[in-house]
Amino acid sequence: MDRFLDAGTIATGSGGNTQPPTNGKKPSTIAGIISPVTNPIISASSSGGSRSRPATQSGGSSAIKESADSNSATIDDPIDIERTDRLTLEITKVTEQLLQAIANSDYEMYKSLCDPKITCFEPETIGNLVEGLDFHKFYFDTVLSAKASKPTINCTMLTPVVHTLGDESACIAYVLLLQYIDRHGQAQSVRTEETRVWHKKDTRWQCVHFHRSGMPVAAAIKSSYSSTLL
Repeated sequence: MDRFLDAGTIATGSGGNTQPPTNGKKPSTIAGIISPVTNPIISASSSGGSRSRPATQSGGSSAIKESADSNSATIDDPIDIERTDRLTLEITKVTEQLLQAIANSDYEMYKSLCDPKITCFEPETIGNLVEGLDFHKFYFDTVLSAKASKPTINCTMLTPVVHTLGDESACIAYVLLLQYIDRHGQAQSVRTEETRVWHKKDTRWQCVHFHRSGMPVAAAIKSSYSSTLL
């Protein structure tokens, strides 16, 4: 490199006219809590359902107007739900493309999916915030070099969760499993936890920041080379 709501409403109110508050404050209302249910495999985001509506006490035209305004502001808009689902699919897909570019040692594809000033924290940076692509290009030119006789790397993205931040930005968090065959012919797996921030520029999504924890991927891949290549 990247979906449903179950809402419950608790509200208080009374019919007829209410007594004016004695302390100068409006009567309070209690709103319900929306609990999203996520899909463990496909990217998870809020979709469908109806949100809780804060109830207002009757007793005047102003109170009725306030209730109507509040309800119209909290009802889910089908257009917004559709937009969120679409963006979630886009972010998941573009993240998979970026991960595949890494597995295929395709630096040009990786470069096209990243902002030139991308920032990152990862095990290879040993606690430093790195900016730009030069740091990552080093690994493509050495460890991930197409000239090296390396084994096939299989990437699996698990439990992706996408947070849409408008029409042009989003964040995705997931667990990444890398599978490879080590120099002794044994199948090995490496797990990392990753978060990536995406920004849409000129109709194209680009990764502007990522944070990865776990074992350094470069070290795992290097360990898969035969001793004659080290």
